[in-house]
Amino acid sequence: MVPLNQSVKFGLITGMALIAYTVVMYVTDMNLFSPTFAVLNGIISFGLILFMLSFTILKTRDLELGGTIKFQQAFLAGFVMALITMYLNSFFSYLLNGFIDTAYMPRQLDHFAETMDGKIPEEQLEQILDNVRDNADAFKGFIRSLWISPITAAFLSAVVSLFIKKNPAAQNPL
Repeated sequence: MVPLNQSVKFGLITGMALIAYTVVMYVTDMNLFSPTFAVLNGIISFGLILFMLSFTILKTRDLELGGTIKFQQAFLAGFVMALITMYLNSFFSYLLNGFIDTAYMPRQLDHFAETMDGKIPEEQLEQILDNVRDNADAFKGFIRSLWISPITAAFLSAVVSLFIKKNPAAQNPL
């Protein structure tokens, strides 16, 4: 059995950090659909999750399991941490876009349309906007996150768990 104290603790911390990051983006009214921002946002969000996944697995190994960890233990510790993080972030996004400011996402889409006007053909822009509007419903997004988050958490946790040293003392004897 894997103790999940570290996973829960760091899942909550990482989730709250991503919520704080989302609040900063909201308050500063960042252009969410800007290509530069989209890349930067992905690097920051996934970078933080990957870093905290590694950190959580290492802390679980060193503090809870006596310095050694099996792949399955590392995977489970990372999976729980990532899933808590993603569910917290998804729930906050649902609250923000579904209740706190229901006009936020439409404003972002309008800003995107203004930015892209004249840069791509009008019919292509309308098709993009229609697709985004269809997928931008806060409730649908939250429901979608309920099944996408576990898949993403499992994938990320598996990849990170592969690279974690399982028994550093045996691999680096002094």
